[in-house]
This record gives sequence, C-alpha cells and structure tokens, in this order.
Amino acid sequence: MPRHSRDRLAARRAKRRYQDRASQRRATIATLSFAALLGVVALVVGLVSSGSSSPSEDGPVAEPVPAASLAGGDRPPDLTLANAEQLELRLPLDPELITAVAFHAVSNPELVALDPVDDVDYETAPRGDRSGPATAAVDVGAPAETVVYAPIDGTVAAVADYRVAGEVEGFELVIDPSDAAGELIVKVSHLDPMESGPPSVGSAVTAGETVIGRIRDFSGVADQELAQFTSDAGNHVGIEVARTGSQFAP
Repeated sequence: MPRHSRDRLAARRAKRRYQDRASQRRATIATLSFAALLGVVALVVGLVSSGSSSPSEDGPVAEPVPAASLAGGDRPPDLTLANAEQLELRLPLDPELITAVAFHAVSNPELVALDPVDDVDYETAPRGDRSGPATAAVDVGAPAETVVYAPIDGTVAAVADYRVAGEVEGFELVIDPSDAAGELIVKVSHLDPMESGPPSVGSAVTAGETVIGRIRDFSGVADQELAQFTSDAGNHVGIEVARTGSQFAP
C-alpha cells in the first residue's frame, strides 16, 4: 500500500475533526430542542391546570356563575315608584340592578297619567308625535333575566302573548289591583316566564314579594327607547295603568 503524504494525512485529520464537530453540534441542537419541547409541554399543562377547578389550599375553586344567575336580583325594598290616582305602584326590581327609570307618553287616551315620586331618580322621554299623558307609562331598566316582582297587591286578571311585528316576544300580565276598587287595572310587559311558567289567572300577588317573571331580552328585537338613558340596549319591564273597560282590560 503506498505511503500517505503528510498533506493527505493532514487533510484526513482535518476532515475527521470537522465531522466530529458537526456531530457534536447536532447532538447539542437535539438536546436543546428536546428541552424546549419539555418547556412548552410544562407551560401548556400549567395553563390548563390553572384554569381547572381542582382544589387549592383554600378549598375547591367555584365553578363560573352563569350570567343569568348574576342578573336575578334580590327582592326590592318597600319603595313607591309612582302614583296613579289612588293607586301606588311599587318598585318591581332590585334597585342595585336598575339601569334607568323613564316615563313616556303612549298614544292611548285610556291610560292614566303616572305621577313620579321624588325619591326615585327618573327621566322623562321626549313626547315626539305621541298623544296621551306625557307620563302614561314607565320603563324600569335592568339586565335581561332580572327577576320582576309584582308592582301592586292584587289578582292576576289576564296573561297574554306580547307580540312585536306579529312575533311572540314573551308575555304581558294584567293585574286587578286590590286598592283600586275595580276602577283601574295595571299591565306589566316585556316579561319572560320563570321556570315554573307565568302566573296563573286568578292567582293573588303581593307587591315586592310575588315573582311574576323575568325581564326579556329585546336587544335583538327592536330599538328600545330606554337605551337613550342607559349604556346598554335598554332592556326593561314596562308598566301602564288604565281604567277598567279599556282596550287591554280582560
């Protein structure tokens, strides 16, 4: 076998050193890549664990509360919202959830003017082209699903579908007040039923105590007048008072 020259031996040694260094670089890159992968896995596991409801040192982590539950509200205080002749309308919602109170006109001459109470912070909507008393109705705003209580003592006289452009959007309730001596009736609208359904005709209701429904979400149904006084869509419960024998009397 011929002897290798010094140049050829040096070239072979240089090539071997290059190959060794390349192998070391590949091994180092593989090690770093594996470590980085482990770090990513640990981060993902940590995020998942922090979002779970696993017990902590202070006890189990509570499950998120549905928005509907947050909007329920407590019983309202014994507070008069407005007077309609001899009839007192009580606040129908938890005041902590009320977004606005606004009185407005309605083109219905059979409605009785409501007299706002000074203790209540309220607005009066522009009349526009509507006839009838400027305070013929009152809208009490709150988030959709807020529990609505009877605004008066009395008896449920009628329960009917509430329609917008021919479509059923919840229901409305007519109450025969026990204090009106048969002269006035009260309509409450923009309601959704509770899980047990709407109140039944003939059932007795007590102001501020009897639950009659929840506020229906009209944000995707129609532009609501109350929205001009609130920072939301203006969802509300509406209350009107009319004389017995009017168009919405049962």
